[in-house]
Amino acid sequence: MPTPATTPVITQAATQVPTSSSATTDRAEKPTALGVFRSTSPHDVQKFSDWLGRDVDYVVDFSMRRTWDDIADPAYQLGAWQDSGYRMVYGLAMLPENENLDVSLAAGADGEYDRYFRTLAENLVAYDQGDAILRLGWEFNLGSWRWHPDDADDFIGYWRSVVTVMRSVPGAENLRFDWNVHNGGDTYDSTTFYPGDAYVDYVGVDVYDISWADNTYPYPEKCAADCRHRRQKAAWDNTLNSRFGLASWSKFAAAHGKPMSLPEWGLWAERPDGHGGGDDPYFIEQMHDFIADPANNVAYQAYFEYDVGEKGTHRLSTLTTAGAKFRSLFG
Repeated sequence: MPTPATTPVITQAATQVPTSSSATTDRAEKPTALGVFRSTSPHDVQKFSDWLGRDVDYVVDFSMRRTWDDIADPAYQLGAWQDSGYRMVYGLAMLPENENLDVSLAAGADGEYDRYFRTLAENLVAYDQGDAILRLGWEFNLGSWRWHPDDADDFIGYWRSVVTVMRSVPGAENLRFDWNVHNGGDTYDSTTFYPGDAYVDYVGVDVYDISWADNTYPYPEKCAADCRHRRQKAAWDNTLNSRFGLASWSKFAAAHGKPMSLPEWGLWAERPDGHGGGDDPYFIEQMHDFIADPANNVAYQAYFEYDVGEKGTHRLSTLTTAGAKFRSLFG
């Protein structure tokens, strides 16, 4: 969703599924592995750990993606995380974003770009990251991405080609592939583009505290604490229970025998359109309960601790009420 990289931030939206009703006191015995996005900066990840009072297990990052070289050989990024001790989760573009390049999902399905992904796999192995998790074509259901598909055969064929060629590289056998949608909506059926169980290791869902449902966001003028809480609850219900909300993705993952992941999730304050919940501890609490519920089988989750300039604020260290709730539940 919000998407930096060491590069441009691209922001998009959607939201929604069943909320686990387990109380916050009802935590799973073993906490789900925690991750974070803090840009390509081990130093900033450590600062987040210091703030939280807990080491993180996973780190999410995005490489630059203007050209095929950016995608295949992100040496600056791989070098930054080498020997860091974190399990890396990389957003992997299916197509470069330079509009002057004539590229397509159909050509990818024909194997025309296999060499770039083979090179990337070789580079991951060379930098001791042959166990990375790859969010190939993340959030493909959002229309502003260049890899947003119309034709299922092209998308599925391309996905399978990438997975096959990367897995074939010696030392890359432990790479894992996260089929990663953005949460919510009622019309665009992302399940049409599922590549098949043999080519997917996680069903990933990105979730932000945003909503366009009735009686949610923006907050009206003079909306006091009770008013805000009612709207936050309505927004969460939509996040959980819309047709393609969190609850439906939990069921979809279980039906395919795959663990869930939440590679990006977070608050959203100061959106220019007002459709974010702001400093919302209720959202943090509900996300914690969903994550902690064993029925949802969340293998890993990562908070998006990065602000996106004029497009809004996510950082828990500045959204202090929700930040305190996060520390009490996840710290």
